[in-house]
Amino acid sequence: MKVLIKSDLVLGAPKPLRDVYIGIDEGQIKVISKEQPEDYDYAEYVIGGKNRVVAPGFVTTHSFLYLYPFRYRIFSGKANAFQLMSTLTPNDIYYFSLMGAYHLLKTGVTTVVTSGPNLDITARAISEVGLRPVLAVGVDCPDSKEDWEREFTTLYNRWSNKNENRVILRLCSNEYSKEVFELSQQYNFPVLLERFVSLENINGKPVNVIGLGGGARKDLDIINQKGFHLASTPSYEVSQFPLSQYKPSISLDLSPTFDIRHEISTTITKLILTPEEALNAMTVWGQLQLKYNDRGVLENGKVADLVVFEVKEPPTFPLDYESPYESIVFNLSTPETVLVGGEAVLDGGVPLNIGIKHIEKAIERLEGIDKKVAKPARYMEKD
Repeated sequence: MKVLIKSDLVLGAPKPLRDVYIGIDEGQIKVISKEQPEDYDYAEYVIGGKNRVVAPGFVTTHSFLYLYPFRYRIFSGKANAFQLMSTLTPNDIYYFSLMGAYHLLKTGVTTVVTSGPNLDITARAISEVGLRPVLAVGVDCPDSKEDWEREFTTLYNRWSNKNENRVILRLCSNEYSKEVFELSQQYNFPVLLERFVSLENINGKPVNVIGLGGGARKDLDIINQKGFHLASTPSYEVSQFPLSQYKPSISLDLSPTFDIRHEISTTITKLILTPEEALNAMTVWGQLQLKYNDRGVLENGKVADLVVFEVKEPPTFPLDYESPYESIVFNLSTPETVLVGGEAVLDGGVPLNIGIKHIEKAIERLEGIDKKVAKPARYMEKD
């Protein structure tokens, strides 16, 4: 299907572009032009126009999607994540993951790395919303299975193919590092390394490490020397210096806002990244860490994972063309349109694949969990 986007401002190209057309065909960006391309006179889907900003779709390199509705109470210590996990059924995990993916879609995320139990169910929920799932199989993690190798093989055969790998590993201890990095080399995928697992204690040369924990990690020198990668959740972490040299991605983990642009705005206000680097952190740097070289940049031939914002009135209006990156981080709210692989999954701010009935079902499941743990949700309390 041919898609034509009209835009006042494009970010994510080598430099900001003004007043351009983007032509998409077969899921790829085919043309970026100041003039409307003739081949798209009869495009099946025409979007954008005046006061539109276009950027690559956002990517989070780690999240606990199935715990999404409990993020406030877990963060504040009112609930124990492991106790909650023990009460969740596969159906609960499906609907809570669906709710979390719905949230991420409405914040401009198109690629979601997630870990936890029942990853196949979580992946189906993410896919139903229209986003691209990447499954991080836990190795010796509190929320992982004992037979992690079998789980990896099963999920890899189900969700990956020769053109795209959607299954990686998340390492939570040093005990299985040798086996994990051998698989990483064999299948050419990155390994998420939990913040409490230090590279100082790991022998061998892992092919691709994404160290969770950002500037709070104690092995940053090793990460820098070895050319490994870094994922940061700035609202959780303390960082006393810029992280530019590491080209970090953004991990949401289970942050209360669950909003990648909130995390990015924190990196700017804390002087951890420049505004342009901040956009890279939630787009191209994250995609490259996951070994997706065909996404995260607005260039011809790249996959059309794109987010379109409309800027027509305060607080988003007017655009400051002298500070375009700050505009997308600090001002813009819910996207108008989100494309994943050239297909619209959100239009007019409304998700196209799922609706409020799915969210209502998720709320019903949440009420059931609250009864099990004997702590009614606040919205159910009566005066």
